Amino acid sequence: MPSIFSLFNILSLLYIFRSAQLSIAIWREWSNLTNEPLTPHKKSLANQASFFIAVPIAVFVHEASHALAILATGGEVVQFNYRVFWGYVVPGGSFSASEMWLIAIAGTVGSLLTGVLMWLVTRNAQSSFIRYFGLRAIRFQIYFSLIYYPIFTLLGFDGDWRTIYDFSKTPILSGSTLVFHAVILFLFWRFDRQGWFEAPAFANVSGQQRFEQLAATAMDNPENVALQMEVIDTLRRGGATNKARYQLDKLIEQNPESGLAQLELASLQSMGKDTVSKDAAESAQKALSLGLTTPAQKAYAHELIGRYQMDRGLLQEAGTNFSEGIEILGSGSSPVIMELHILRNQVYRRQQNYNAAYQDLMQAMAIAQQSGNESAIKQINSELDILAKHSGQVYSTISTEN
Repeated sequence: MPSIFSLFNILSLLYIFRSAQLSIAIWREWSNLTNEPLTPHKKSLANQASFFIAVPIAVFVHEASHALAILATGGEVVQFNYRVFWGYVVPGGSFSASEMWLIAIAGTVGSLLTGVLMWLVTRNAQSSFIRYFGLRAIRFQIYFSLIYYPIFTLLGFDGDWRTIYDFSKTPILSGSTLVFHAVILFLFWRFDRQGWFEAPAFANVSGQQRFEQLAATAMDNPENVALQMEVIDTLRRGGATNKARYQLDKLIEQNPESGLAQLELASLQSMGKDTVSKDAAESAQKALSLGLTTPAQKAYAHELIGRYQMDRGLLQEAGTNFSEGIEILGSGSSPVIMELHILRNQVYRRQQNYNAAYQDLMQAMAIAQQSGNESAIKQINSELDILAKHSGQVYSTISTEN
């Protein structure tokens, strides 16, 4: 056990260092953070704060709750160890099994109440950054207190949940706890899946205000599929993926023949993943079958299907889908066409059709240069280097420096 304590102390020191860094950063940016909108950067800081700032408070309340329970049952606190990110309390005295159960569960109750209090205090704040912090703080406390910590304890490590679930000594109390534990976890799972702990990010104030107006209008007009889809797409792009998926599932249930809804589903199923899943490809294919209205939508569906096929070595089929997407969009200069050319280049390269691959990269490069997209230029140069290694030819790269 001393070795475990040593490890916890080392981790706690590292966390304290990061907590201090984060606190300084938030203090310096406070006026900007509390102004609208809720940007991706602010969301990231709020997420980090829900651990590195909220956890030390919750840990103290956790250990203090143990101590209060010990005193309430007539015992004494022999040791009170608070190590910022972890701690423990050693009781002194003679306790019955039910009293030991009370002492053990008091810490978890204290942690949960801390999360609830943080949410209650912040839920009506004017700043979306503060409101989002409260949502993430309560989510983390529920997750840590009722999922991570019980599993950690029941896997063999010393902890409260061994006493809480000691059915041989406290069958009624342990059984009642199990029921409440299961109910709370089920509700947590449902709310988490519905995106209750999420909020979308925006690049500017006007975007956030527009979304708020859009969401209000969509709520008043539930039959307007286009409005609902715009809300869902904004949620997805803003990183509130569970909230978007929950609303999309309800929309598809009411409008099963909507191709646009199926394409949005494909986007959600592939979001944040390096490869396109089978489900996402099937949703994109279904979207095409049901019908899409704009060339951009059709091209995107073909891109998703082609990426799925290319990842599985179906090069001919993938190339066909990428070509169809390019043909649908015509001779424009959109980022979608550029991406399709880059993807088709990869197909041609793997088919050893190096000249065609090079032509695709040159068309992609022209679009990237026209739009001044330096990150795309770097990506295309990297593709040129890979093509040169495979073909044995030398291709000139384009500098991104002005």
